[in-house]
Amino acid sequence: MNVANLQLEGVLLAFTAVLRSLVASGALSDGQLKAALADAERTGLADRQRCDQLSPSQRDSLAFAARFLSIATRPESGMRPFSDVAREVGRTT
Repeated sequence: MNVANLQLEGVLLAFTAVLRSLVASGALSDGQLKAALADAERTGLADRQRCDQLSPSQRDSLAFAARFLSIATRPESGMRPFSDVAREVGRTT
């Protein structure tokens, strides 16, 4: 496996933990977090000039981080392994 991929997995898991801490502390509401991640995904996919040059799987790759964090930070779920969340992202796109 590419080491860069493992590093990105670690960053996403660390960022998940930070976002969960912000919500738990009240610094960020679930609604604000959900809106911010949806906005990030929309913004990434809104660049028509760029996205028109990408295949559907490349566009999914562009949106993966926002989709991952959206699923990984759901209030009803605890911290989950990267592969579990990634599998769920794959099922929902």
